[in-house]
Parts: sequence; structure tokens; C-alpha cells
Amino acid sequence: MGSRPPAVLSPAMASANPIGRSAPLFDRLPERLVLEGFRCWVAGYASGDLSHWEAAWNLYAGSLGPRDARNVVDRLARFVRTVRDWSVCPIACFPGGCRRLCRQECFALAMVSASQNKDLDCLAAAMRHLLDPEGHEEAMLPALAYAEAMRDKDLLLMPVPKGVIEEIAGRPAHQRLH
Repeated sequence: MGSRPPAVLSPAMASANPIGRSAPLFDRLPERLVLEGFRCWVAGYASGDLSHWEAAWNLYAGSLGPRDARNVVDRLARFVRTVRDWSVCPIACFPGGCRRLCRQECFALAMVSASQNKDLDCLAAAMRHLLDPEGHEEAMLPALAYAEAMRDKDLLLMPVPKGVIEEIAGRPAHQRLH
């Protein structure tokens, strides 16, 4: 797998103004790091432009310091690569700085949160809606490693209830989520 190029939604499709329930997520450092890091890494794959990966590094290093950021960014990169390789469709993200979430961003955040919070039901639901079933086992290890690296730096993610994942999965794919 992994031959599909991911897509990044154009700035015209996303506003930087927060709406709905996702805006508070970006006010919390752990969630902001996961979401913005995911977006930057996906954009780097999509464009081949290293500046997106540099932006992720700068975000983490600015928040944690370079020494502490190194391991967390490495785990982020492995997580995104595995999600990208096993995704059931090309990954689509809003651009960095946007305070909205698309469904795939929600599922990716839920995978990390569920891994950190030991919520296997939520983890299974998020993976079921984001990844090819054959990749579930392979994707669990990078999700757990990333979640633990975040926990090691006291970056504790809020739990995401499985019901939220199922509700998001039931919405039309093109609908803005928050």
C-alpha cells in the first residue's frame, strides 16, 4: 500500500475562524500538537515539500524544546506514515492553522487519544473507519508509541468516546464536522 498521494483541502475550503465543537481542541496543547503535526506531516507527503515537516518540527520544538521534541516527532512521523500506508482512501486534511476538523483528522486524533487512554473500543472504531482492516495490527504499534511519547512529556489527550467516532463516521464524507 502507500502509493496513494494524500490530499490537503485548499484554504478556500476552510476558514481559520473556529466553529462548532472543534475550536476548543486547538486551545489544548496536546490536541493541537497531534492535529497540527498530523496535518503538517500529511501535507509534506502530499507536496514533497520538506517545509511542512520543518513546520511540524518547529511546532513541537517550540512547545517542548528540541531535546524533548525529537522522540515525539519521530513517533508522529511513524504514526502518519502507517496511517497513510493503510488508509482506506487518500488522507485529506485541512491546512495548518484551520480550527476545523475533517473526519480523517478526527479518526487519527481518536486513535492517539484512545491509545493513550487505553480505550480499545474507541481505538478499534477509529481504525475501522480510517484504515484497511489488514493494517489494523500494524497501525496499533505506532499509535501506541506516539501516544506514550506524548504521555511521557505530560501531554495528556482528552478521551474520545466511541459514540463520537461512530456519529462522525455516519455523517456524509464531504460534510464539515465541526
